[in-house]
Amino acid sequence: IEADQVVIAVGVKANTDLATTSNLEIDPEIGGFLVNAELEARSNLWVAGDAACFYDIKLGRRRVEHHDHAVISGRLAGENMTGARKPYLHQSMFWSDLGPDVGYEAIGFVDSSLPTVGIFAKTHHEEILSQNKSVADEASAAKDVEAKLGNNQYPDYGKGVIFYLRNDTVVGIVLWNIFNRMSLARQ
Repeated sequence: IEADQVVIAVGVKANTDLATTSNLEIDPEIGGFLVNAELEARSNLWVAGDAACFYDIKLGRRRVEHHDHAVISGRLAGENMTGARKPYLHQSMFWSDLGPDVGYEAIGFVDSSLPTVGIFAKTHHEEILSQNKSVADEASAAKDVEAKLGNNQYPDYGKGVIFYLRNDTVVGIVLWNIFNRMSLARQ
């Protein structure tokens, strides 16, 4: 692909200085370059990743700063540069590991100001045993589990789902210690 310029914007605040000299529209509230459903800011000018402020048919206008969004929107913008004219419909996800025993995957608007509903399951001894792969035999593993439970190293509720709501509609989901289920959350 031949191009006169390629602009890469990385970080929490999109650098929109180019908009001043190029007459590109910037979203005054969210920041980022306003783009249409095909990630096009102007005729034959596409914006992807953190810098794109796009319209999400499920969640409204938004700008997303996630690795998953950068990869998928960049790929789609590239396809649209070649004439594909595909709309951006992907719900990107993000994740983090908070030490060896806790991790999460999330999608949509996950905002502490929104009402939430959480559903959690208790951690069972068998799950802790299966996580404890460094212990050689079951007897010492059982002692280790009892010690961890006695020391409150493992909470009563080890995994669950948190739903974030806006106007009684789910707009975000956190999967707490539940992995490889993002395809279900995207539905």
